[in-house]
Amino acid sequence: MKKVFGVIGLGRFGFNVAKTLAEGGAEVIACDIDEEKVRQISELVSSAFVLDATDEKALKESGIANADTVIVSIGENVEASLLVVVQLMELGVKEIIAKAVNPLHGRVLERLGVSRVIHPERDMAIRLAHSLEKGTI
Repeated sequence: MKKVFGVIGLGRFGFNVAKTLAEGGAEVIACDIDEEKVRQISELVSSAFVLDATDEKALKESGIANADTVIVSIGENVEASLLVVVQLMELGVKEIIAKAVNPLHGRVLERLGVSRVIHPERDMAIRLAHSLEKGTI
């Protein structure tokens, strides 16, 4: 049985996570409040929803609470990111991966108990630096 992933927030990071997972054969439920972003991803993923992810009822109706892993990729709105993480936890999502926009946001996400906190720019910068040191770029 293939894993089901949820992706909330379809900016550059979230869109590419959803697209790559779907291309790899995973079932992906993608959500964003922006109708245009949802339209762009809709043909690439299993299902896509325009919704306010801070709304528990909307999350339940999308089926995202049944996903094996949910990636929260909400951009600059730290409050919305935290509210969505809490909603997902209350809905019983077992694995939550969340993107942090700054170190404090990351620490709060860790304290909430998310499975993994991602700092995309920092993490990619470190990977690039290590690959340059090893000459593998």
